[in-house]
Amino acid sequence: MFVAFEGIDGSGKTALSNLVADRLRAAGREVVHARAQGVLASAVARRVRELTRDAALLEMSPRAELFLNLAREAQQLDEVVRPALAHGAVCIADRSLHSIAALAVGGRALPREEVAAATAAAAGGTWPALAVLVDVDPDVARLRRQVRKLVEGRDAGAESRKGLAGAGLQVRIRRHLLAAAADDPATWLVVGNEARPLGALAAELAAEIERRLAGGAPRPAPAQAAVRRRAGKAADPAEVAARFRAGLAALAATEPGLAAYLLSGIPGPAEHVLRAALAPRAPAIVARGLAGLTGPDTAGLRRALADVVPADVALGLERDPSPAAAALRATLVARVPGAVARALAGDGSEAAWALRARALEAGELGGVLAGLAGVDDPRAWALRSDGLARGLAVDVARSLAHLPGARADALRGELAGRDRLAALRATTGVDGPLARSLREALFPHAPKRVLRSLTGVDAPYAWALRERALALTKEALDSVDAMDHPRAWALREAGLGSWPATAVSSLRHLVRGPRGRAVLARALATAPGSIAVLRNAHAAFAHEVPLPLSNTVATRAADEPPRAVALEEPCST
Repeated sequence: MFVAFEGIDGSGKTALSNLVADRLRAAGREVVHARAQGVLASAVARRVRELTRDAALLEMSPRAELFLNLAREAQQLDEVVRPALAHGAVCIADRSLHSIAALAVGGRALPREEVAAATAAAAGGTWPALAVLVDVDPDVARLRRQVRKLVEGRDAGAESRKGLAGAGLQVRIRRHLLAAAADDPATWLVVGNEARPLGALAAELAAEIERRLAGGAPRPAPAQAAVRRRAGKAADPAEVAARFRAGLAALAATEPGLAAYLLSGIPGPAEHVLRAALAPRAPAIVARGLAGLTGPDTAGLRRALADVVPADVALGLERDPSPAAAALRATLVARVPGAVARALAGDGSEAAWALRARALEAGELGGVLAGLAGVDDPRAWALRSDGLARGLAVDVARSLAHLPGARADALRGELAGRDRLAALRATTGVDGPLARSLREALFPHAPKRVLRSLTGVDAPYAWALRERALALTKEALDSVDAMDHPRAWALREAGLGSWPATAVSSLRHLVRGPRGRAVLARALATAPGSIAVLRNAHAAFAHEVPLPLSNTVATRAADEPPRAVALEEPCST
């Protein structure tokens, strides 16, 4: 029996497929997993996959991508799946040709008939007997991916080719998969994967596979698929807080890292209690999520975590000018000099330069460069030149964020000849002929990165790019964070139906006005059960009203990586 697990990135299909395989093996079944632990079993398929993921290959067309993906799956079928089935084993796949079709048709808008013919040729008659669609809210899936990157120590701002299209790609893929499942209920089984133990879901699915292997007819999915949506008072702070904390409590039981991530940067006594409770299970996420928070409770929690996750504590000190933060940096620089240096963005003080000197002595030039964003100093320019000579294009690009001027543009021009995406990253928060040229040239290939670089830019071409992108991806709204401009308001109001959480996070301080309140109320009514909308609404209220606690923080978007990238990664839910 061939069983495929399908779903958008971050749905949990990889973990779930492995758990189901383990349960079937424990029951005595011979099981071959074609992509165990997320690694394709075929070495040839792995090499092909590297091409489709390489963000440097910006000009790869959707058709070329489709045929490479089909080649990967055809190789898996020939080398792994068919031999396993011939041997009588249960073959499990984490993704199959169904996902390839969903990306090509739903994600890239290729003609359905052409894709169907091509996938049929690649399948050679072998299709999954059971396709399990692991369904999840795309906002939750995106947050899970950010948490996973953070825990694994990967660059939260790095994207694959697919990621460069923006968050809307996953929304369109999900829509296609749900439609495919509705069209063929005998083959597809749709299961929800939000706020419930993965082990329990794996047990149910293993039992269903066993039942089908014994000759049982297909039957509906387990009854957990839908997440209950509860309406509430449209924009009442107490009601929003209660609903957010209830959703957080449900998540904390099964995904403490995600629960901790949702708390990132939100002040308040209740939030501090929740963070402290989550710290033993998700120390790195909690430490990063303290970025921007100050006060005795925050300082105490940082001290408690410093021996456990020192690098994450250091990164969570970004933009904290307090004496307690300075003392902690001085302690941590000997242990994690690169992390300390990364969290110094915008700080041109001599104390910061002393810390950078310690990091340079330890060979952490990349970290020092990443922490030079916004710093215009002869020492900084010398380090940027050194970094470029050593091939540290991405870190040099980070150092140029929010830095205008001819000297910065000259360095951006050098970057453009080596790494176009790095050069684009270097334009974050600035404008000019070079920035515009890069944005317009790369928009068809990397709209997400282009839109992120536009944050705060008020220019006719910038508004035109945002308006073109609004129907396709949420980053069009990310780029108008805190902008009180008629076209920004028009974008929020037009995008509310598709991107309610991002519309809320883009308000920042504007939530205080009547127009901001109206956007907030409409978002809550549009998606009353969305944890991302509730989180951003609660954060907006928390920052709007002074709290009876020393903790204060600048508003942070729900999926903004809680690390030292605030100058370059304005990323909202």
